[in-house]
Amino acid sequence: MFFNKHLTLLKSPLPKNIKNAREFMNKMNYPNLTFNKICITYYNGKEYFLHYQNLIHCIKNILEVPGITEDFALSYENYEVR
Repeated sequence: MFFNKHLTLLKSPLPKNIKNAREFMNKMNYPNLTFNKICITYYNGKEYFLHYQNLIHCIKNILEVPGITEDFALSYENYEVR
């Protein structure tokens, strides 16, 4: 996950794999954190759907978890684009 990759702490407050991250997200009870469903293909008489969540809403809800931002460090480097 992006946050774990750029973490400067010894222990991450976020899940380390997709399965745990999904369970973490499923435990969050926010009205704007719902799944959307879209048909992505129709094959051999059967429809196949993609269930997804809006990424921006996921990030907003993660940041609303009490105490999760207390260890965040904000740093950046300026790079010159040529």
